[in-house]
Amino acid sequence: MAKRTRVSIVGGGIAGLALAAALDPTRCQVTLHEAEPDRAASGSALTLWPAATRALRRLGAGELVDRHTHRVSGGTIRDLRTSRRLLPTASARLTIVPRPDLLAALEACVPASVQREHVQVDDPQALEADVVVGADGVRSRVRALVRRSRPERTPTSYLALRGLSDRVPQPDEVGEYWGRGRLFGLVPLAAGAYWFTTHRSTLGPEPIDPGEALAEVRDVFTGTAAAALQVLATARAEEVVATRLWVAPGMARYARGRYVLIGDAAHAMTPNLGRGAGDAIIDAVTLAPVLGSRLGTARWQARRLPFTQGARIASGGVMQLALSGQPQRLLGKA
Repeated sequence: MAKRTRVSIVGGGIAGLALAAALDPTRCQVTLHEAEPDRAASGSALTLWPAATRALRRLGAGELVDRHTHRVSGGTIRDLRTSRRLLPTASARLTIVPRPDLLAALEACVPASVQREHVQVDDPQALEADVVVGADGVRSRVRALVRRSRPERTPTSYLALRGLSDRVPQPDEVGEYWGRGRLFGLVPLAAGAYWFTTHRSTLGPEPIDPGEALAEVRDVFTGTAAAALQVLATARAEEVVATRLWVAPGMARYARGRYVLIGDAAHAMTPNLGRGAGDAIIDAVTLAPVLGSRLGTARWQARRLPFTQGARIASGGVMQLALSGQPQRLLGKA
């Protein structure tokens, strides 16, 4: 019997659980390190594009996909103050899934053979494994072993709020509302809606108090579109997630020696393309069959790095466009 590859996965969020679920237990001896497993119960909603839902089906989470997938149509880009349509957006078949539900579905796919370590990994080099996978998010400690020069996360000046609403939005309310330094989004769910905001803020350091953040958002969004005002007026602080936006530095590689990066550790980006969770799942599912093979990992990196780094750059560009206050002029349509 061939010796199994010892794999340590640092981080038990979306990327880490997806990889633990995807690895073949007959080939890999897997240890999953997650210091705060209780965080799985928190969070609002996430957007998954079709490639990510196909990856979830490969893991055995098809029931989750079927339950949450629906066609989002009629969404447009609107002016935040007037609700005037600025740019149309095409209909798309998206999966909008509560984060706790996604994590629970991934958890259910993880084999019982995976060992769990509920400790903070401060020194990934000390892990006794053939392969160490950094699935530890934008604050990744593993990233410094792959990108040795300036591996720290990069701050932005923006604060993001996310929440769920019981009210089902009208078709002409769905979409994103862009304004100078402010953004609001509204996405329908089977029963209610997922909403999000972004604006420049000096609140911090983290963790951000949701009540304080919600009060600031209500003030900043005074005089904006009726859909935004109605959602924010009824939002409950205890159900709001407030985070500062950080991004990963640009990466020229995702693997070095026995260390590999996936998910936000490799390509954390602003949320404007809705790709973060989905790309983390795709990273994991495509890496799993080749992990432990230097040639296979190199080929995986050659496929994934250009696409995800391109998405990271494009997402930042969309953020700048959305918050510029003049998207039509920047697009050459004014």
